[in-house]
Amino acid sequence: MRVTVVGSGTASLRLRRRHSCVVVETGAEVLVFDLGFRAVRGLRRAGVHPVEVDRVFLTHFHGDHTADLIPFLLHRRFGRRSGDKTPVRGSLTVTGPEPFPGFWRSSVRSLNGEAPEVLALPSAAEKGAEVPLKLPGASLSWAPAKHRPESIAYRLESGGRTLVITGDTEYAESVVALSRGAHAALVDCSFPDERPVPGHLTPHGVARLASEAGVERVVLTHIGPQAERLDLAREVARGYSGEVLVAEDGLRFEV
Repeated sequence: MRVTVVGSGTASLRLRRRHSCVVVETGAEVLVFDLGFRAVRGLRRAGVHPVEVDRVFLTHFHGDHTADLIPFLLHRRFGRRSGDKTPVRGSLTVTGPEPFPGFWRSSVRSLNGEAPEVLALPSAAEKGAEVPLKLPGASLSWAPAKHRPESIAYRLESGGRTLVITGDTEYAESVVALSRGAHAALVDCSFPDERPVPGHLTPHGVARLASEAGVERVVLTHIGPQAERLDLAREVARGYSGEVLVAEDGLRFEV
C-alpha cells in the first residue's frame, strides 16, 4: 500500500498543515480517508485527481475532516480541463459512520449531478455490521474511537500488510484492539502531554496505544500548534520502541 498524508493538521489552521486527509493506493483502488479544508488542493498537489478516487471514508463529522467533501465532488465533476487525459475510475462510494445518511443529505442538499453510492458503517460491530468490509484487493475493518459519538477508526489490510487510521481519538481499548499487530498506524497526536484535551492523544497516549497493540511503526498526524513545537518522535519514543515518523503535508510512505 502506498500512503500519502495530504493533510496533517488540526482545526487550528496553519500554513504548513492542511486539515485531515489521507490517500491510500492499494494497487486495485484509490481510497481517501477524510476530506478536511484544503484537501482537494492537497490531492492535486500530490498528483491525485478526484476522478481517480474510488472510495471516500470519513472518520467522523467535524469540519476539519469533512469541509472539502463538497469541493471534492464539484472538482470531480467540473475540474477536468479540456483535453485532460486523467482516467475516470467509475462510480464513487462515500462511506462514514452512523448516522452518515443524515449527515450526507444535509451536506449535499444543493448539489446536482453525480450521486455517489452512500454507505453507513455502524460504530460498533455488535450492531450487526459485516466486518470486515470486502474491497477489491483489500479488506476494511473499523471500531469505535473516543472522540465524538459517531467516531470510528479504520484498519485496512491489503497484500498481507495492515494500516490503521485512528482518526481523532484519545486512548481507547477498542482502538488498541483494532490496531493489534498493524505494520503501520496513522495516529492522532494533537497536544503535548502537559496540556491534554479530551478526545485526542498526546505523545504518551500514542506510545501507550502503539506499545499495547504491538504496532511496528507509528506516523503521527493531526498535529496541533502546541504539539508541533516538540520533538514528537523523541517524546513518543520514551514509551514506544517501534519506528516513529512525524507527518508533514505531502509525506509518502509504503506499508
